[in-house]
Amino acid sequence: MLLSGCGLLFNKAKLTDLAQQGHWEGRLQLRILQDKPEQFSFNFDLQGDAEKGELTIYSPLGSTVAVASWSPSGAVLTEGNKQNHFASMEDLTQQLTGAALPLPTLMAWLTRDGPALEGWQIKSENLPKRSRRIFAQRISPLPKLQLTLLLDPP
Repeated sequence: MLLSGCGLLFNKAKLTDLAQQGHWEGRLQLRILQDKPEQFSFNFDLQGDAEKGELTIYSPLGSTVAVASWSPSGAVLTEGNKQNHFASMEDLTQQLTGAALPLPTLMAWLTRDGPALEGWQIKSENLPKRSRRIFAQRISPLPKLQLTLLLDPP
């Protein structure tokens, strides 16, 4: 019981640290445009920054589907009781979707217009009620991707 309490304190401290870096909630849609197009849509909660953070993915009914966490030492994807370790978030997204997503650049676009990214077209807009939409389309390398984020107001 004492050990589980220590784990709870560690997780609370970790989440507090991440929340100070940044916190976003919303919906994400990823389309992979290949011979057999694939599409993923889910609600998410994102805390942290490009160096260290945690992304929780929820089903439409609100249950946790997966949690991805990353730090300079690598990335971990937790699905239920199963954990997979990766060298980076780019490796994790490559494994899951067939395409590495550039986490540092995409995160820069969450609160403001971020830097250009070779092979990508990225647009963002502030919507009524302080929400924000980001549309990123990867043209090269293949497969082409379309990523849309709709961020809830803070």
